[in-house]
Amino acid sequence: YKDGTFVGGTYDAYYGSVQVSVTILSGKITSVKFLQYPNTHSTSVYINQQAMPYLQQEAVQSQSANVQLISGATYTSQAFIQSLTSALSKA
Repeated sequence: YKDGTFVGGTYDAYYGSVQVSVTILSGKITSVKFLQYPNTHSTSVYINQQAMPYLQQEAVQSQSANVQLISGATYTSQAFIQSLTSALSKA
């Protein structure tokens, strides 16, 4: 990957949209940030508070968008993978 911060596409997560940015330093994924995520339903907020840190950590550890779907947060997980994949394609 080339260094910089890259923004992925926006993807539907059923109760809202997910969009992430990825920061690359020395050719490695150093962080992934959520720019958008489902946050209008209290259930979505609760689920995403649990799922989002895990997805971010998994992406940094695997150095890719190849992360496991989180049970109970399937739509968010799928949209996260799609957005991260599109961000990494720019890197």
